[in-house]
Amino acid sequence: MKNYGNTIMRFMERIRDLLRNEKIEPRVYQYWILNAILKAKLEKKNVIVELDAGMGKRIITYLIARAFNKERILVVSPSRASIWDMALKFQELSGSDGWFGIIIGGQPKWLKKKVLREKRVILATPISLARLLEHCGETPNFDIVIINEVDKAVRRVLRRSHTVSDREEHGVLRFEDLIGDSRGHIREGQGMLTYPWNMLKRLLPKDACWVGMSGTLRDEHYVIDDERKVIMQRELNTIASELFPEKELVIITMETLLERTDLGEYITRNLTVIRPVPVQDANIEIISNAISAEIEKVLDRIREYNNKLYPAEQTPFETKEKIMKTISILPDTNPLKIKFLRLALVRRFLFAGVPATYIRFLSKPMFRKLLREFKNVELEDVVPGSSTKILQIVEITKSWLHRGKNVIILTSFVRTASEIARNLREGGVSKVLLLTGRVANKKRVIEEFKKSTPSVLILTPVAERDLDFPEANLVIVHDVISTVKSMYQRIKRARRSLVLILYYKNTYEEKKVKVLLARIARKYPWSIRIRSEK
Repeated sequence: MKNYGNTIMRFMERIRDLLRNEKIEPRVYQYWILNAILKAKLEKKNVIVELDAGMGKRIITYLIARAFNKERILVVSPSRASIWDMALKFQELSGSDGWFGIIIGGQPKWLKKKVLREKRVILATPISLARLLEHCGETPNFDIVIINEVDKAVRRVLRRSHTVSDREEHGVLRFEDLIGDSRGHIREGQGMLTYPWNMLKRLLPKDACWVGMSGTLRDEHYVIDDERKVIMQRELNTIASELFPEKELVIITMETLLERTDLGEYITRNLTVIRPVPVQDANIEIISNAISAEIEKVLDRIREYNNKLYPAEQTPFETKEKIMKTISILPDTNPLKIKFLRLALVRRFLFAGVPATYIRFLSKPMFRKLLREFKNVELEDVVPGSSTKILQIVEITKSWLHRGKNVIILTSFVRTASEIARNLREGGVSKVLLLTGRVANKKRVIEEFKKSTPSVLILTPVAERDLDFPEANLVIVHDVISTVKSMYQRIKRARRSLVLILYYKNTYEEKKVKVLLARIARKYPWSIRIRSEK
């Protein structure tokens, strides 16, 4: 290619100038990634980058936006909070915000159109962007499309799959190696993309260089193939085949970066220590174990049901865990499925909620009967008056705040987050910030936490998506979720921090935490250390 070497040299010189002028720490692995993206763009390829949390995906995005100083660049990030966080970082590094624009919910349509038309660099949430592009009725002219947290574009439920090959050499896969049938044809419309990515794939320019980035691309999920068999498929294959336009695809993995760059040096700086913390509550133990015993019976019946439907050599239901993962293929009207989901949901509320929430479910005749049969007790005798987990969280948080440290608390439900905040305030903690999907001014909350020491920030999953808080010294996880990927993302919200994961002792939650931590250690071994309980 004519002037190929000169183009790379000029680009990398711009990168060095940016690092020097804006006082960004130069890192070889970031140079390596930026060089790979430039080469992919020149060769009309797309790129997927796997880069662990805290390794500078925002910095890389910023350097792309600044170094490609003549190209139009679109950056798509999952939530409004993540867009504001990125905008704050861009403004902090460059000293101004006039060179980029934002498209998020809540803006007037005329302003979104003006940003789309006039700004060279645009930061946007997927839904706001999709709705705007639909109304515009035209494909915008972008040279580079950066998709932050690219794994969020793929569904986590069963859908039909593509036939894939697992061939991989030197950390780079060709597009045709990843997808296609025996003739190399691409099959469209299989419904694996989340809304609105099923629309954005059609609306965004196919000839742009698409760059997908995520710290977690190691999951597998069950899909239904063309013969209606349930099979396991790599998440990375699904992202490549379903989301990216039909081009040659370069995939940069953590293994490649660790082998060829200085990434290992910085990972040791980013070490996260995880410690499980048992919470003793005899009443929760009784209720949980009664529900778990009934779930075991239902799972046994589901296995019998599926063994009748599928030949033994083809069924994916060899274990109870696989039954739970593939239960979505049962008809919604199936009574076993209905009962399983009801029991699992109430157990989830028991571990992640507060008594005022789960008492409404436990009061149903089915659960009262379970308690009588399991332990010969009445609900009123065993339902807790308050959450033992929250009481322990308050005690831990206050001790860290007294030492001048910042604390993040992660929980699944808004009601639980509000109850934690109330207990902390009643316990004398003055600086308690709450960030949920219902909070309107997320930008203000993020800025306030980052500027305040000591303080505590309580987040729910919708609010925490794609947010990083290097200012936090301690992360407390109130309740765990089943997905290894999501749990890893949770514990990596902070940097060089201690993560405490609370669980109810002698319950299903204890087993769940141990299994999750073992899988996290196996899939993401480079930047975590798991300590024994105290």
